[in-house]
Amino acid sequence: MKERVLAVAVTLSVVVLAGCAGNPMRQYDAELKETVTLVKTGAVRQAVDQLERNNAPGLLNKDKDILYYFEKGELLKLGRDYTGSRDTWLQADAIVQQWEDDAHTNPGKLIGDIGSYVLNDKTRRYDGQDYEKVMLSSRLTLDHLLLGNFDLARIEMKKTYEREKLIEEFREKEYDKLKEDGDKRHVNADTSLLKNYPLDQLDTPDVRELKNGYQNAFAHYLAGYFFEVTGEPSLAEPGYRNALQLAPNRKIVENSLKNVGRRKPGPRESDVLFVVESGFAPSWKSVMVPIPIPRDRGFVITPLSFPLIKSENRGFVPASLTVAGRQLPVETLTNVDSMARRLLKDQMPGIILRTVVRAALKSAAQEQANKANPIAGLVVSVASVLTEQADDRSWRTLPETISVARAILPQGRQTVEFQTGAGTFRADVVIGGPFTIVPIRLTGGAVYISQPAAAVDAGQSAAANGDAAAATEASEPVAVAAPEKKTRATPKKAPKAAPATKSSGE
Repeated sequence: MKERVLAVAVTLSVVVLAGCAGNPMRQYDAELKETVTLVKTGAVRQAVDQLERNNAPGLLNKDKDILYYFEKGELLKLGRDYTGSRDTWLQADAIVQQWEDDAHTNPGKLIGDIGSYVLNDKTRRYDGQDYEKVMLSSRLTLDHLLLGNFDLARIEMKKTYEREKLIEEFREKEYDKLKEDGDKRHVNADTSLLKNYPLDQLDTPDVRELKNGYQNAFAHYLAGYFFEVTGEPSLAEPGYRNALQLAPNRKIVENSLKNVGRRKPGPRESDVLFVVESGFAPSWKSVMVPIPIPRDRGFVITPLSFPLIKSENRGFVPASLTVAGRQLPVETLTNVDSMARRLLKDQMPGIILRTVVRAALKSAAQEQANKANPIAGLVVSVASVLTEQADDRSWRTLPETISVARAILPQGRQTVEFQTGAGTFRADVVIGGPFTIVPIRLTGGAVYISQPAAAVDAGQSAAANGDAAAATEASEPVAVAAPEKKTRATPKKAPKAAPATKSSGE
């Protein structure tokens, strides 16, 4: 134990003396604020440049980490580069596969000793939150489909199922190991210790509805849709069934399951899936909570850092899309904000164990340093405060929600119209082939629609001050069954509408 305490004291001292006390760890959330703002204004190229600057080689940032590939893949997707997006996400997937290999062969290596992270959880290798690992697979699936690579899409769908199962098995092992370590150290993981922490935010109806914090219903619905439209209804049914278990009472999923294999587009019709993504994933913050830490002579109340989910840049989800004279209801299948809260709720016992043990080690190190040298004790005390911060790393450009609308529509050029929260948006899209996927992203200030995706001001298609808005160019979606039939859409003038104003939630 004395060796461990001495190691903690030395580590904390080095942090200060190395000149890193002002910023001992990168502030990921702060870095991504500017990137998210640029995406909201439609400035994707500038957002990529900002991301590259944030990840330039330096003292504290020597290698590109998985977050870089997460974010860049998302930005390239919004910027119409689906091939670049896919290739970038495949680099992120290679990192996740390293985690999977370790989880299969040596889970103890990933779990580690409960007291091994003497600074904070940000010293742990970041392999992505569990929902990010699964979301990466579903976004790669969509990229493959939009590029017409159906065999690769099938492989990715299979990986999604396997990844979910592995995460479930690993987290069970991790919890058992952490509990065993906690019992040995006489540390209680009871959440009642967090008296000043907003635990109610982790126990909302949306959070309780979820089975866990990593499976997302959209991934399974997309698999069901794909297998159905490619003539494999027996494989489609499990996808729809899984989606319904993860997102109960969704009419679009219930109808798809009920009518699987019965949808038969005519010779000049297409089974069209609109994928409506809104807003941005929540940020993870660090909040200080006073916790009683056991010592030889009783307890000492110590401020400790814990992660907190902060909902920012909430998305506007249109209630419906109007296409070809029909109003198509939009239903949300995946809410990343709720998934993040459920994940944090499930992981909180382990976080409490690691944090309390870390605090006890730091406190003991400070005592030893004080006995040896008052100045050394002061250095350790300062470093202990500066390094006490929760892990704020997360994939910030992910959409907050993923919703879908579906219908059999006539092939050819069609106008899609919907509300954005800033007014009415309309653009021409081209429907082609027996099935078509139309991705739409609402960011609060811009709308990105289809491949090759064009970002346009969400208010430009709405009338301002009673005058008709100027037309904005938008590109048609990829008809995934016939990707070679891509043509530019002709912009149309928008009729008079209400003045465009941003919603308070965006």
